[in-house]
Amino acid sequence: MVAEGQCMAEKTNIIITGSSKGSRSAWMTSRALLTLFGVNARFLHPGNWDKSIQMDGLLLTGGVDIDPHTFHTYKHPSVKKTEPLRDAMELFLLERALTQNIPVMGICRGMQFINLFMGGSLHPHIQEMDLEFRHPHSLLPQNTIKIEPKSQLHKILKAEKLKVNALHHQTVRRLGKGLKVAAKDTNGLIQAIETDNKNFILGLQWHPEFMPYHWSTYRIFEAFSKEIKSDKKKCQ
Repeated sequence: MVAEGQCMAEKTNIIITGSSKGSRSAWMTSRALLTLFGVNARFLHPGNWDKSIQMDGLLLTGGVDIDPHTFHTYKHPSVKKTEPLRDAMELFLLERALTQNIPVMGICRGMQFINLFMGGSLHPHIQEMDLEFRHPHSLLPQNTIKIEPKSQLHKILKAEKLKVNALHHQTVRRLGKGLKVAAKDTNGLIQAIETDNKNFILGLQWHPEFMPYHWSTYRIFEAFSKEIKSDKKKCQ
C-alpha cells in the first residue's frame, strides 16, 4: 500500500510543454500558478523529453506556429517559423493523455494544436479576415469575450464576459470531433474550446499565465489543478 504523502506526490505531476529555444516566461509563470495549488510541474521541450515520462496532467503552451506538415494543412505565407520536433513531441503526449483520460489544457498554440489533433481546422491568418472589430496584439486584457452559459468554462469562471489579452494571428475555424465552443469574442471568433464529454480538455486562445494579477487566471489554474489531483486512479 502506498503512503498518503507518496501517493499525492505521484498524482500531481504535470507536464508543461514548450520550445527548446526562446523565453521561459510562460513556463515559469504556469509552474508558479500550479505550485500555488499543490501541483508539481516539469518543463518538457524537444531536447529533454522521452516517451517513458510520467504525467498526470498536460499543459500545451503557446509558441511558434504549428508546422503545416504535422496535420497536412495549407501553409499560409504568414507562417514563417515552425518547430516540427516540438509538434512531434506534443503529438505523442497529447495522444497518450487523451487515451488515458489525463486532464489537458492548451493555451494559444496549445488550443489550436488540440483542435487540429481532433480533426478541426484553423483560420490561418486573422489579419486577412473581414472583421468588424480589430483587437490589438497586447499582453494587457483588451479583448472582450463572451462565455457560453452552459460550458465548463462558465462553471469555472462564474462569469458571462471577460477581458483577455491577444497575441495570436491564427485561431480555431472548424471544431474538431468531440469539442465544443466555450467562448467567442466580439467578432464571433472562437476563444475557448472544451470537450463535450466528462474528460477535462480546455483550450484557451488567450494567455492567462501572462495575466497573473487577474482573478480569472487563478480560477482557471485552480480548476485544472483540482482535475489533475482528483482524476488519477493510482492510489485506489
